[in-house]
Amino acid sequence: MSATQAVIGYNSKFWTGVAGSPIAYTAVAEVNQIDLQDYTVSEIDATHLTSPSSTEEVIPGLIKTGTIDIMGNYIGDSTQQNLDSLAVGRTVFPFKVTTPASGSTTLTVTGTGFFIKMQKGPIEPNKKTEFKATVKVSGVLTYAVA
Repeated sequence: MSATQAVIGYNSKFWTGVAGSPIAYTAVAEVNQIDLQDYTVSEIDATHLTSPSSTEEVIPGLIKTGTIDIMGNYIGDSTQQNLDSLAVGRTVFPFKVTTPASGSTTLTVTGTGFFIKMQKGPIEPNKKTEFKATVKVSGVLTYAVA
């Protein structure tokens, strides 16, 4: 049996972009968790009165875009303030997620989306203050490993 090629998420980043050619991306500071819920594919019932072996039949339906949860240490710098600006402005923006892949390669996921949830806290006397934001993906995601 060969040794695993698994990697850890250290040095992964969530980036917000400004539309242009090329897109100018800025990494959000102090992110400590990224949860990329890419998409789901709906199931369409295609069963008919003569389906083989009295078995239900299904076909793939439309792709439903997912969400991205980002969490981190709230420090209120310009990259984190920009998240609030994008959310309040109801702005659809380009984003990028980068994370280590096998060997010295990096997985880069790009797309567009908008914020559907922003949270700061809990704010407590003997704990770090955190933030959490949820991006709703809008449109097709692009995946590249290089």
